Amino acid sequence: MKIDANRIRTLREARGWSQEHLAAVTGLSPRTVQRLEAEGKASHESRMAVAAALGMEPERLLEADTVPAQAAPASIQNANHLAKILPQVMLLLLALAWFGYNIGKDMALRDNARCADSPVQCRR
Repeated sequence: MKIDANRIRTLREARGWSQEHLAAVTGLSPRTVQRLEAEGKASHESRMAVAAALGMEPERLLEADTVPAQAAPASIQNANHLAKILPQVMLLLLALAWFGYNIGKDMALRDNARCADSPVQCRR
């Protein structure tokens, strides 16, 4: 079955994967991945495995004449967008955890000081 070898190569490189990494993710041999990208021929099982690893429909890996031209850039654009916002999201989560810890610590210190001053008010 003829597949679009350039699309597979482009999607793999957009993710920063080597051929060996794609082979490991798909369960195919590195030589099979090399053949896919060089010759554009794949068995049904290989096409399904590559499509699953790249997170796309298997039909989108067929030759360029049978697939809309905008299919690959949209998935690459989504991957780039996620890569750009992930550090910001992680920083936000880290800041929330830090502020939550400090607020909890301050409340505990205030409660401990109140109990030290007047043990009658503390109901433990």
